[in-house]
Amino acid sequence: SYQYKMEPVDFKSIVTETVEKQKDVAKDKGLTLDLQIVEGDYKMTGDATQLPQAVRNLIDNSIRYTPTGSINAQLTINNNRILFSVKDTGVGISDELKPKLFTKGGRDKDSLKININSTGFGLAFVKGVVEAHKGRVWAESPGVGKGSTFYMELPVL
Repeated sequence: SYQYKMEPVDFKSIVTETVEKQKDVAKDKGLTLDLQIVEGDYKMTGDATQLPQAVRNLIDNSIRYTPTGSINAQLTINNNRILFSVKDTGVGISDELKPKLFTKGGRDKDSLKININSTGFGLAFVKGVVEAHKGRVWAESPGVGKGSTFYMELPVL
């Protein structure tokens, strides 16, 4: 299994750089990708290779399941907890899918219609990384067709 290399990182620059790289991917699909950052110190202890990949997977997931509209990423910090969220106007999440979302191969029966390459591994990877950093990850959606918001919360260790 992967050995995490924990070192001082600035989560704000990780998110900023990762979102910048994804902007073209979003634009190619006709989507807007915005990032809002609340002022604060986002220095933490983490793996400089795995954290950007986890952030990227969350954004990629939203790009993939959003046929039209926008993706709004947000970064805030409160009581030594960093919260990164990605809100999209995409296909939404059914109640039956919610518990399976972050498991290996967990995906909606409809997701293959939208994206034939969907493996469902992206979110399982995110969960693994976030939990290795003593954080948590979850998703919320008002329902199918109503978009989703994915959350990644990390402690400032």
